[in-house]
Amino acid sequence: MSILISASGVMNRAYAGNVYFKDANYRKNSSNHDVVSADRKAMVRALERLERLDYDSKEEDDTKTIYNTVTSYLDIYNNTINSSNASNSSDIRRSGRNMKELMKEYSSALEEIGITVKSDGTVKIDKSELKKATTRQVKKIFGNSDYLDGMNRLMKKLRNQVNREVPVANTPVKQTTADNSAPISETVGRNLNLYG
Repeated sequence: MSILISASGVMNRAYAGNVYFKDANYRKNSSNHDVVSADRKAMVRALERLERLDYDSKEEDDTKTIYNTVTSYLDIYNNTINSSNASNSSDIRRSGRNMKELMKEYSSALEEIGITVKSDGTVKIDKSELKKATTRQVKKIFGNSDYLDGMNRLMKKLRNQVNREVPVANTPVKQTTADNSAPISETVGRNLNLYG
């Protein structure tokens, strides 16, 4: 028996201990160092969740959980790209560029499921297209060990860079544009051909 995990549940678990960093105003009024650190930890947790998904399941709750996990992961990815790009550290900004390059390696497969890598490194999700994707298409990227291993390696690098970086008090995060405003649907279909 599967348990449905909502998108907000995925986000709360990813930002465990740092839930305030989900809020745009809190992020804006926090030091970039703290924001990058919280985003990196959330990325690690979200990557672990992607690895544990049962992409072969035909149960409706499992396919809804896949959708919720992937959309939440991409929101966390966008947060991490934005906070890395806004960093005063050239090493942290380089990690953001490396994340973008890794994501771009999968751009063709991503576009097939409604995800576009933008020029700033963030991704734009066409949620109606993602809902039409099959679990096999989603697994090609987010269940792919090369992708997951690559992103996990980048998170280890980013952890080391954040740990080396001396936090600067009261240095708010620079505002960047990312479209995270679209609501996340929790009503999805059966086998990540989400509505069909």
